[in-house]
Amino acid sequence: MNTAAEIVRFERVGKRFTTPARGDVWALEELDLACRAGELTCVLGPSGCGKTTLLRLAAGLDTPTNGRVLVRGRRVDRPPEGVGMVSQEGSLLPWRRVIGNAALGLEVAGVGRAERKARARAVLERVHLPREVERSYPHELSGGMRQRVALARALCPNPRILLMDEPFASVDEPTRHHLQKELLELWAADRQTILFVTHSIEEAVYLADRVVVMTFARAVADLPIEVPRPRDRLSDEFVGTLVEVRRAFTKHVGNQSGKAHVAPGTTGGSHP
Repeated sequence: MNTAAEIVRFERVGKRFTTPARGDVWALEELDLACRAGELTCVLGPSGCGKTTLLRLAAGLDTPTNGRVLVRGRRVDRPPEGVGMVSQEGSLLPWRRVIGNAALGLEVAGVGRAERKARARAVLERVHLPREVERSYPHELSGGMRQRVALARALCPNPRILLMDEPFASVDEPTRHHLQKELLELWAADRQTILFVTHSIEEAVYLADRVVVMTFARAVADLPIEVPRPRDRLSDEFVGTLVEVRRAFTKHVGNQSGKAHVAPGTTGGSHP
């Protein structure tokens, strides 16, 4: 691998959580993973394998127990600049209108009101939200529209790295397919580095340059996806690649979803 092109790197990263009921539980253990600049990497794994913890470490929202996380060659010990994050729920502020939610990162950064409003409007248009929606509150929107607002909020500060935690899991399949297509259009235009967490094999194959399979708090497979874009989900090449990834996933993960790696001498339970 060309390390000069790496923009996010996990070096032998471990993350342990300690609780009175469950003892020491490793959400990540000896994780090595690197993402190249401009690459769309999907991390695929069952619930409870450490995918969300991985993103939180890259975002500087948590710190590793051991090892180190690097963004642009610098160790992450606080939220780094130029990194945006989208969660599964969107985490919109219910008391703010759409325009205010989208502009939140700019407001925190001290951008003036007129400029942040103009930039937020431009990004809302890019994620295909009509102008009349900007004064709506989150509860007045569909699930797909709320996720578009969450994506717009992450994109407004123009991040070079985008972390996405199962952002389309809560919407219906047609909406999910639309959002996936729109994400690829945005990525093709801006070429951010995207680290995208999912438990959907089809979603990973449709989106990714490469798929990293995780289980038991570790990365166990790194699979390049060489299907040309735009990808047709019904094409022989796509279906063949989908089958290959599914076989690799089954080989490494099987039916072991949701199991934690519990430190010796502690009680069991699923990790955070």
